[in-house]
Amino acid sequence: MLRPLSTQIVGSYAKPHWLGRHERIHHLDGSWWRPEAEILEEAKQDAALLAIYEQERAGLDIVTDGEAQRVAYIRHFLAGLSGIDIMDTEKQAYVSEVETRKRNADVTELMEHFQLNPKIVGPIEWVRSSAAEHLQFLIAHARRPVKVNVVGPLTLLDRLADHHYGNPREAAMALAAAINREMLALEKLGPAVIQIDEPAFHFKLSRAREFGVELLARLVEDLSTPVIVHACYGYSLYAESKTANPTYHEVAEIIAASPVQGMSLEYEQPGHGPELLTHTGDKHVLIGLVNLGSREIETPEHVAARLRAALKVVPSERLHPSTDCGMWFLPRHIAYGKIRALAEGTKIVKRELGMI
Repeated sequence: MLRPLSTQIVGSYAKPHWLGRHERIHHLDGSWWRPEAEILEEAKQDAALLAIYEQERAGLDIVTDGEAQRVAYIRHFLAGLSGIDIMDTEKQAYVSEVETRKRNADVTELMEHFQLNPKIVGPIEWVRSSAAEHLQFLIAHARRPVKVNVVGPLTLLDRLADHHYGNPREAAMALAAAINREMLALEKLGPAVIQIDEPAFHFKLSRAREFGVELLARLVEDLSTPVIVHACYGYSLYAESKTANPTYHEVAEIIAASPVQGMSLEYEQPGHGPELLTHTGDKHVLIGLVNLGSREIETPEHVAARLRAALKVVPSERLHPSTDCGMWFLPRHIAYGKIRALAEGTKIVKRELGMI
């Protein structure tokens, strides 16, 4: 279902302020949600319907539920795994191998909650699906092919305190086996694409170098649905700016050496150019062509120009215009304007190529 130049968002869509308190996105106590408990599920579903509608109205080819029914993509998947005590947390300093300048003092308070990591207390096993119910809802209401997002094992490991395995590779492989079970369950529902969110492939590149290819191979065992690995620079909300990381091409090379079908790369805000795409091998490539760190809405002509340059390296059958990382914090009219520009800019290029 990865047709030539298929457009899509990469992470979350704009999350309405009536749904949640954006400033509490990383709190673990459930206080992010605004609606009262008796109407919360209805509110979540309404937000998902809105995200689906706006993606289709904008003209995107593959749609998601905008991650409207979950607060943070990492914690959401813990509920379906055994061997992890989500109530027993340990404060750990998060150390990234990539420097990111923070936007303001409020971000420091937010990041403190990233350090409260649930403990791995026994063998990790998949017990039940965390995403199937939301995917079923998406498929029931979308009129276009759909994509489902699942957290990657290296990124999930980064948010856990290991008190069982004592070895990052062993713990990551156990998580990969469990997430593989999740993906096999989701595949039965019929998504067009499964996306694995793996910012840790970028932020903990040393681990990705050591066992990243092996990890991805275990992750996609027995799957036939196309799998895309997303390696991001982190939410634009947290970064004063994003500059092209000179080691980011290594992330692309690691994914290119694995058996997954494709990769999703942040491209617009960091200011990457076509040279990055020379490291993507023969994989499908999603490239972000709208800057989520800016409230200015790109023109379709800007998107088309960036896309033409990328097509000089990656052919249209393997190139897919997308957004950069998640849009949850953007005002909805700006988020919609950006995905509309993405779709319209892609149409310009498709017409030039005789594809429409």
